[in-house]
Amino acid sequence: MSNQLSQIKWVRVVLAALVVYILGFVTVFAIVTGYASVLAFQARGAPDQALIQTFANQYAPWIGPAALFVFTLLGARHVAKRVDAAISLHGVILGVLAGLVNLLLDGFSLNALVSLILAIGAGWLGARSSGKE
Repeated sequence: MSNQLSQIKWVRVVLAALVVYILGFVTVFAIVTGYASVLAFQARGAPDQALIQTFANQYAPWIGPAALFVFTLLGARHVAKRVDAAISLHGVILGVLAGLVNLLLDGFSLNALVSLILAIGAGWLGARSSGKE
């Protein structure tokens, strides 16, 4: 195991985990902003803030983990295609790091814990689907 850990490209994995988290956050922000824009065009002025807040409270808890899963899967595929050894381990570590960043920045909750577990699975699945192992 220590031999496999020494083969990890840590800079690549850490940067990919940060990019994965940022893309997930930007996705949630873009969807809520898009909804607010649609409301603004419909109202021909300032949109109703209560509707925007209701939308964000209702959909952000689901969009965030889904985006984290998808971007972790894609990030793990990207990293796995560029490494030579311990390919699945790279994906799992990417999932762990992305999930931990999400857990730390979004707070400890059941939703964040489920996101962590899904991110680890997405990292493993993304690395396995890269076609290198």
